[in-house]
Amino acid sequence: TNALIRSPKALWEPLPAQTKARIITEIKALRRVAPPYTNWLLFAAMNEAFLLSIGEDYDPMRLDLAIRKINEWYAGDGWIQDGDRFHMDYYNSFVIHPFFVEILEVAAAKRIPFWGGRIADVHALALRRAQRYAELLERFVSPEGTFPTIGRSLTYRTAAFQPLALLAWQKKLPESLPEGQVRAALLA
Repeated sequence: TNALIRSPKALWEPLPAQTKARIITEIKALRRVAPPYTNWLLFAAMNEAFLLSIGEDYDPMRLDLAIRKINEWYAGDGWIQDGDRFHMDYYNSFVIHPFFVEILEVAAAKRIPFWGGRIADVHALALRRAQRYAELLERFVSPEGTFPTIGRSLTYRTAAFQPLALLAWQKKLPESLPEGQVRAALLA
């Protein structure tokens, strides 16, 4: 569903109505899965954000819970815990920051009600946190273009570039990170 949110004109809109209906049915069927209180909340919320983006009925509790928990788990200086404890790993890159920002983009565009104030303000805060994380992440890139092997699931290191790439693509890099510098890091 993240790909469908990112590229609706190329991936969703051209589909036949019957295929769209089948996809919607399968996404809604995933509600039978109760995600644990980890970054997995964002996978469920991404499904609901997609449904919201196309005007389908969505489960507001799955969006609200993910938004609340990610905000509660903010550890500071751009880092977000993955559940109740902090882990020094790349889950912030692979899932947490990119999914959270994109879920909130959809929620803000649709102006959904939110317990903690204006959803647009929550999105702006998440974007600033992702930008700070991107600053730190860019500093991890070695001259060879690799990231250090830290934390759990070292294979996720291959997805560590996602927040940098997303912010560069959306033209939302912080002022401290010039596009050319990020492009050089990503190309390396």
